[in-house]
Amino acid sequence: EALSGVLSSDDGPALHAMYSEWSSFKTTIDLVEMVLAKSEPEIARIYEDQLVSDPEALELGKEIRRTHANTEKAVLELTGHKTLSEDNARLLRGMSVRNPYVDCLNVLQAEILLRLRRLEDVEGKEEEKKRLTDALMISINGVANGMKNTG
Repeated sequence: EALSGVLSSDDGPALHAMYSEWSSFKTTIDLVEMVLAKSEPEIARIYEDQLVSDPEALELGKEIRRTHANTEKAVLELTGHKTLSEDNARLLRGMSVRNPYVDCLNVLQAEILLRLRRLEDVEGKEEEKKRLTDALMISINGVANGMKNTG
């Protein structure tokens, strides 16, 4: 919000000059841009749809996605890019290879968590709980390895 506010104010040109001329500011904005490019609000929504029922938590998820979209818009305006990290071919290539696998693991993980929750208070399902817990640990490890810095 702060970035958008300054960009739309009389100080907008000064912010553009800072991005062009101050290497430390440019680096900070470029890192924010990379984090935005690597994050996927729609994946978060999958977890939310599967696992969240609390209205306040659902509203928080919506607010986080709004903030993400607004920040993305402001960063694109400041950098002059049409898409996030468009000038970082290595990052984009890494994400294009990684995302199809990690996205599937995220969807699978949300389903595993849902199934584990359904079995929490069910007696006599220890073997199924163990298999699901093992699958959860494998999916966590897979997502963590896939999310290593790709740029």
